[in-house]
Amino acid sequence: MKTIYHSHRTSALILAITGSLLLFATGCSKTMNDQNGTGNNPPSNEIFMQGSQFSPATLTVALGTTVKWTNKDGMTHNVTSDSGVFTSPSINNTGTYSFTFSVAGTFPYHCTLHPSMTATIVVD
Repeated sequence: MKTIYHSHRTSALILAITGSLLLFATGCSKTMNDQNGTGNNPPSNEIFMQGSQFSPATLTVALGTTVKWTNKDGMTHNVTSDSGVFTSPSINNTGTYSFTFSVAGTFPYHCTLHPSMTATIVVD
């Protein structure tokens, strides 16, 4: 009888550990998906054009980073540096534009088609 009780207790412990690991893995999976841009949160080097705004509005990246803009809006946008450092062509829905920052500094930019859309890249 003691052996059976011990066997059930061990089984319950194994089941609890397995369940905890599955919950942990599921939580990690959702976080990784959002970081990879499959949700509404862009990964650390990507900016979404959505709802007639850039998201995030300010992005800080390391020198040498390639930033990618993805249009998730139903209308065309573009990305134009206020100082002329970078300028994209028109970007349709699901289209992208990338630029590699090889100089440190603060780079405000806007959409020339929708001037109220503004944002900033900070390169350290």
